[in-house]
Amino acid sequence: MKQNLIKGLVVSTLAFSVPVFSDTTEDLVNALVTKGILTEDEAALLTKKHAGETKARDQKVNSKLSISKYLDEGKLYGDIRVRQEWRGADEYGGSDSVDRSRQRYKITLGFKTKISENWFTDLALAMGSKGRSDNATFGKNPGYQGNKNELFVKRAMIGWNLTDWLTLQAGRIKNPLYTKPMVWDKDLTWDGASWRTKYKMSKQTTISTTGGVNTMQGDDKQSTDGTDTDSQYQLSAQVIGKHKFDVKSGPSFKTGLTYTMYTNDDNLNTESEVVFNPSVIGNDATGINDLSLIEIPADYKMMVKPGLGMTVFGDYAYNIDGDDRRKAWINSGAGGNNGGADDNSAFMIGVGFGSYKDFIALDKGKQKKGDWKGNLWYQQVGTYSVDPNHVDSDIFDSKVNLKGFAFKGQYMIEDNVKFNVAYAYGEINDKSVGCTPGVTGDTGMCIDSMDLIQLDVTYKF
Repeated sequence: MKQNLIKGLVVSTLAFSVPVFSDTTEDLVNALVTKGILTEDEAALLTKKHAGETKARDQKVNSKLSISKYLDEGKLYGDIRVRQEWRGADEYGGSDSVDRSRQRYKITLGFKTKISENWFTDLALAMGSKGRSDNATFGKNPGYQGNKNELFVKRAMIGWNLTDWLTLQAGRIKNPLYTKPMVWDKDLTWDGASWRTKYKMSKQTTISTTGGVNTMQGDDKQSTDGTDTDSQYQLSAQVIGKHKFDVKSGPSFKTGLTYTMYTNDDNLNTESEVVFNPSVIGNDATGINDLSLIEIPADYKMMVKPGLGMTVFGDYAYNIDGDDRRKAWINSGAGGNNGGADDNSAFMIGVGFGSYKDFIALDKGKQKKGDWKGNLWYQQVGTYSVDPNHVDSDIFDSKVNLKGFAFKGQYMIEDNVKFNVAYAYGEINDKSVGCTPGVTGDTGMCIDSMDLIQLDVTYKF
């Protein structure tokens, strides 16, 4: 009776076993034969039955999922964010104002692959067809049935690690430049190609370069307008230096020097696009004429005490052709005055504190559950100092000719769940210009002063 019960348990165990335990199953059957609980014929029958079930199960799995033989590694990733936002602004030179409260969400879904040690890809989908914001607002828009937000291509690129020190990328790629949101909105990507080199002078000092070609306007506009228009390209080159005074305990200092220029900037379709016009809010205020930009970002990181890290950061930008950009507006017949004579530069300076396990975690920006950080900075952006198509869409509403303070804080609820708070106050920098030009943004007006509050919860996977 006891042997029959054991035999029944063995049969049940084998019936529910999975292929990964096949070696263990065979050892178990052999042990039971040795102890005389199973005969050799019974053991052979059970082993044959188990092998047949395993093969059938493998065939079933393979029929549902097939992975390319060329794929060495694949990673699914993304994030979901929900946001409560309050945004207010008063119009400069008028009586209009904006006082907006809204709830928003953001979704990013991506898949990275790796083929051998040399080739890699990144495909990501997100909301926001124009790339300046990945957010969607809760509720139904009366102008659209159902208000179903679409996903657009955020990134679609191929990368090639040509050597240990040289990496090439092409397609819709992540911004390759070391920069700050005063100059580049973090949501923006490039359509084009880039390179990156990295050379370690020692364990403590690294020199790298990066840059590439970003398509500003190309064949798509020609096919849409039916006109013969030369494409415009942004060309950027950057050299970066980083030094760790001590590899394990810090501090470290990193800085870069970037030069950016534009091709065919005087061969656009209309006069309003050729000439930057600060009196206009919208696309006509974002012409790329007379932009020859220098940017110098920097970060200094150190541990104040065990568990507490500090970062001092900043950015400086200067448009070599700023005077020509200003004169082009004055001479265009679009109106305006002689304001903005000293508006060729922009700068930001800030300090941040946060809880980090050690300097290595601070240097890499790695935080775990229960950690926190906060950054406070001041920035001032001249009217002709930077490309107004690229500046941050949140802090100062995609506008230039603004100055003010901003704060961002973060608390890690879980290793992959974080809570963020942001506040910004800005006001017009140079009143002689008469406006705060840039992309239309959320206010759609020339800003005299503005406030922004954002509360976020982000889940990463």
